Amino acid sequence: MRNPSPFIQRMHAGGMMPIFFHPDEQVCLDLLFSAYEGGVRVIEMVNRGKEARSIFPKIREAADRMPGLYLGAGTIYHPHEAEEFIDMGAEFIVAPVMNPKLGEYCAKVEVPWIPGCGTVSEVFFAQELGSELVKIYPANILTPEFVPAVHAVMPKIEIIPTGGVEPTEKSMKAWFDAGVLCVGMGSQLFRKDLIAKRAFTEIQESVKNAMHIIASIRDNKP
Repeated sequence: MRNPSPFIQRMHAGGMMPIFFHPDEQVCLDLLFSAYEGGVRVIEMVNRGKEARSIFPKIREAADRMPGLYLGAGTIYHPHEAEEFIDMGAEFIVAPVMNPKLGEYCAKVEVPWIPGCGTVSEVFFAQELGSELVKIYPANILTPEFVPAVHAVMPKIEIIPTGGVEPTEKSMKAWFDAGVLCVGMGSQLFRKDLIAKRAFTEIQESVKNAMHIIASIRDNKP
């Protein structure tokens, strides 16, 4: 990376961005704590339920007591949603789609925006709107081969895959070898069966293991 911005530096240092939401506020807090204790320093809480707006401020409050944690809001489609979550303390915005109006708003308020892109054209338009990092989604459909294809024509754009990335060496190595900046994971990392059992220690160990795998992949990268 040449002269990366502070945002890109933080996303790269994180290596992995866990993605989570649960309608139970305490479960959200437990997941946040598990991720942080597992070594995560960048996390996205998604706006996928009517409870999200009331829970996010509690997550922000808890994150303020976790040194170095970088908290963003995801599943944001429109500027008014971004405004609401930024006012509540979101430090970056993640979208499942490439909405130019959302990109223009985030640029105006100088908050990093990670749009969801599924084509080279969408990546190009996101870059034109000032995005430094795009989410390729759904990653399991686009596959790691999509990354070098994008970089062949837009070498400066950074990429994070989400949707189908697994916390295993095989899955993550394929993405990092392809040239991604970091990886995003939701249900593969925060498994529903473990959440149902409130097995947060096991979730924390899963996060820690994934972070160790990423460090190993990077250490062994030529």
